[in-house]
Order: sequence, then C-alpha cells, then structure tokens
Amino acid sequence: MEITQLLPRLYQVDLDFGQAYLWRDGDELTLVDTGIPGSGEMIAAAVGSLGLPRSAVRRIVITHGHEDHAGSAAEIRSWDGAPVHVHSADAPVVRGERPREEPVISDFERPYWERVTALGITAMTIPPSTVDVVLTGGEELPFGDGARVLPIPGHTDGSIAIHLPHHGVLFAGDTVACLPRPA
Repeated sequence: MEITQLLPRLYQVDLDFGQAYLWRDGDELTLVDTGIPGSGEMIAAAVGSLGLPRSAVRRIVITHGHEDHAGSAAEIRSWDGAPVHVHSADAPVVRGERPREEPVISDFERPYWERVTALGITAMTIPPSTVDVVLTGGEELPFGDGARVLPIPGHTDGSIAIHLPHHGVLFAGDTVACLPRPA
C-alpha cells in the first residue's frame, strides 16, 4: 500500500490492484471506492497513516459495481458502520442480488483486460454489502464542501462520478474506459 497526497485534503491509496481515494474533512474521511476484496487492511493502514482511526471513515461512495471498486465495501462498512452509497442500477450487484454484467471490451482495452483476467480479478465476486444510500444522480453529499453525484452510465448502468466543484476534483471511476477512441 502506498498513499499519495494529491491535494491538501485528497489522498490516493494505491492498492494491490487499482486505487481508492480518501477525502479529508477535518477528522472525518470519505472513501471513494474500496478496491478488490481483501483491500480493507491496506485502506486501514492508509487511514492510520493520516493519524486517524478506522472510525474516521464516515461514508463509502462506490463509483460502480465492479470488483476493483466495490470489492471491500462490506469489510470496510463493518469497521464502524460507515454508510455505503451506490447508484440504484449497481446497488443489486453490491448487495449480491445479481452478478455484474460482463463488460464490453474495445480493441484499445483488450491488453488491459487480458492482464486483469490473468490476475484473476474477473473471477472474483463482490462480497455482498448493505447499501445504505441509493443514489440516482443530482444528489449533494456532505463532504468536500458539497459533493455532487453525476450519473455517467456506460461502463456500467450505475456508473457515477463525484464532483467537488469547490476543489476542482472529479472522481470518475473507470469512465475513461468508455470514451470514444481516436480513429
């Protein structure tokens, strides 16, 4: 695990696979995405490196229902009951009520997808988590001086971005995977 301060209140946590982000408001943290299943201890170490206890995580926001974004939601929620926020279209996946949809892989993404498949990430399942807050888009969440939820379906039907307009920050999950490719 490596933690990098990107802005005075924003930290990137590099996990065994992928990243999660911590936004700090005083002694409270918002966790954006949770990594693959089993990433909880690395995130706990990142929280500790900020001089805070696990209970400082006050909310968990999932950008979409794939293993590398929602895989440790249940584990981290179990620390102190931080509510899990997920878009309504991906909430059944995070709850374990249905499997995630298979992604559409472009030629551009194929080498990356083959790497992910070789690591076994695609064979993982998301341990079911309670979804405390179902999002639809347009909500304002109480962190980062007003975090706006933007629905951005494409990568999954429930993909969201979180915009912190006062800080010029956009958490976009895997949206770049869905952008049109240059000819």
